[in-house]
Amino acid sequence: MPVTRRIDDEQGAEARGEGPVPAVTRAAAILGALAAAGGVPLSSSELSRQLGLPKSSTANLCQALEAERLIVRRDGGYALGRRLVELGGAYLSSVDQVRAFYDACREQPHLSQQTARVAVLDGMDVLYLARYDGMQPIRLTANIGDRFPAHCTATGKTLLAMLDAAVLDERLRGRARLVQLTDRSIADPGALRAELERVRGDGYAMDDEETTPGVTCVAIAVPGSRTDSDPFAISITSMTSQLTPELTVRLLGELRVVAERMSNPLIAGPRSR
Repeated sequence: MPVTRRIDDEQGAEARGEGPVPAVTRAAAILGALAAAGGVPLSSSELSRQLGLPKSSTANLCQALEAERLIVRRDGGYALGRRLVELGGAYLSSVDQVRAFYDACREQPHLSQQTARVAVLDGMDVLYLARYDGMQPIRLTANIGDRFPAHCTATGKTLLAMLDAAVLDERLRGRARLVQLTDRSIADPGALRAELERVRGDGYAMDDEETTPGVTCVAIAVPGSRTDSDPFAISITSMTSQLTPELTVRLLGELRVVAERMSNPLIAGPRSR
């Protein structure tokens, strides 16, 4: 009987020149209403009232969505089902985060003029995975595939700051001194720990000519978009003489927009703050 009734509804829609598409639109509206309910179950009658849909077709659509595990019965009503998580996970696994990085960089008014990079932590090194080149007159520091000591770089410091204390202790074990790339590089492990504490408090890290004289880098960490993915860092690199305090603040804001886009691929389109 429910199948016959659904077919009759669709045939009636076709007779009105609407075609079968309204069933999809109505199903999407039901899922949207359940999402907006914040986990509070809604009956088919309540959904019908909220959405202005016929009670019979709403009930049939709920049955169909339940059969597909997109919604579940709970406490006398319906709530979102676990299959939506499976579908969402399948979508997220198909998202190219590097492509999202390039797209988001191009959309930022100030960051798009700079050099931006993506890096991951590998032991006490950072490995650069992507590089966006804006309008800088010269190519600045690391290329894709390059490794640098993490403690000398903004990307490395922001990722080291995310480590558990025990993990950091293990990675620093036996290191009385750290390698210096410039005379501004941190060489003392104790000084590095203090710097990482500052990074945790500020929410970002800086490489103040610690890798290359005359070049400054600012970075923030981005959690993995899935529970099985590692965090990474994104950064901007600029000539120190050009990186004013005002520009630094603006670039940090735009880095956070890029991070949001990369950590949550469901966010689309240009955004700025």
